Amino acid sequence: MYQQLVNFDYWTTVAQLLNFGLQLLLFKRFLFEPVKKVLEKRQQEVNMVYTDAEQANIAAQEAKKSYESHLANARVEAEEITNKAIASAKLQSDQIISSAREESAKLRAKTSADIELERQRAMSEAKGEISKMAVEIASKLVEKEIDEKTHSALIDSFIAEIGEN
Repeated sequence: MYQQLVNFDYWTTVAQLLNFGLQLLLFKRFLFEPVKKVLEKRQQEVNMVYTDAEQANIAAQEAKKSYESHLANARVEAEEITNKAIASAKLQSDQIISSAREESAKLRAKTSADIELERQRAMSEAKGEISKMAVEIASKLVEKEIDEKTHSALIDSFIAEIGEN
């Protein structure tokens, strides 16, 4: 009885080993290979996602650097434009002030010349009037003899005539 339990059959063992080998080949061919391909495909997709993410990160960093560079350039340009505008405004202001001063000086000179001309004309007219009056007074004096009262009256009338003119 004990002998049957430990009985070893070589052909059954060989058949079982061939069956096990055949199962390994079938599993390898139809199960492990497709699963391995699916896993490799997924690994490639994951690697692609990581690569894309790294490239996007690099592109974002480059865009950020470019943006910061453009922003710095824009600030410099804005400062230059502001400085140019200030310089231009100052130059225009100086030119306007200079022009106004020149016009003021010209106007002052013209006014002074006009005043001097008017003064000379008034003096000339006054001299003419005075000479005319002096001639009239002299002719009146020659016509009559003047006493002290008449002399004072003539001077008063002369001063009154000068005041009216």
